[in-house]
Amino acid sequence: MLQIVINLYCRKKSYGGIKHIKKGKIRKKKETRKKKKTCRPLYLINQIKIKTPDPVSGNLPISIKPIVQRYFYIPPDDINLAEGTVIFSNQFIDDNGEPVHELADFGQAGYFNLFINGVLQEGKLFGVTSETLTIAPTEQNISRGTPIIIESIGFAAECGKIRI
Repeated sequence: MLQIVINLYCRKKSYGGIKHIKKGKIRKKKETRKKKKTCRPLYLINQIKIKTPDPVSGNLPISIKPIVQRYFYIPPDDINLAEGTVIFSNQFIDDNGEPVHELADFGQAGYFNLFINGVLQEGKLFGVTSETLTIAPTEQNISRGTPIIIESIGFAAECGKIRI
């Protein structure tokens, strides 16, 4: 079997610094300096490995298909995150409004995103298993009625018409 590796990268945000003008040095309007164009480096944030059958032996094309599941929870009461919190999978509903028994966990072939009030949260602030969402302790509160959304994203390889 072959292994396909998908690397997910992001660019580090760069914030423009404040330019300081030293006393006594005034530039004339005609004198302009060109800014150097620099490339911001890419940072590896996740690596997904998918095992596939050998396409050479069968001459079958390989395609990678994403699998996306979303789960929604609206807290009936305020949630104090001073000690963190755990929300169980049976409190969520899926895209069709049906109750959920387990959250889709794709293991090494996928990842989770957490959105609170529509804002993507940092990966270090939460953990997801097939049965629970655990939110790390912070000094914040989640108000009742604020949507909490888990997005479970996985990848599957298809070789010709055979799904792996």
